Amino acid sequence: MRAALGTLLSAMWLSAMLQPAALAAAGEDRVAVIISASVAINQLSAADLRELFLGRKQVQAGEVALQPVDNADKQARDLFYSGVAGMSGTRVRAYWARVVFSAQGRPPPELSPADVSRRVLEQPGTLGYVNLANVPAGARVLFTFP
Repeated sequence: MRAALGTLLSAMWLSAMLQPAALAAAGEDRVAVIISASVAINQLSAADLRELFLGRKQVQAGEVALQPVDNADKQARDLFYSGVAGMSGTRVRAYWARVVFSAQGRPPPELSPADVSRRVLEQPGTLGYVNLANVPAGARVLFTFP
């Protein structure tokens, strides 16, 4: 009985110690779709976003054609595509392999998280996604996932 109580107390203590870390990690598991704050975009739906990133549609923001860029960070990519298209990162890669093989399109360029932020700020019309905690100054958040 005493051993069981000791085990239970140990488990409760360990749970209490890990809970703040788990909550902090959960906050980092969000991605933000960003665009330069200088781009005037009136309307962009989640469906438009999905079609744009899957190469099925061109979207204009005033005079500027939106150009998507993918994030090379696997976790960010998985969160983004599961939120916007209901697809895992692996399934998205398979989709693009089929599209490229049939000569129907090319995937968005894949950049490091820092390069996604840089390109969004330097090239108006670039649409990317980064970890919510890393949204750069000068960028506007359009969507967050999940």
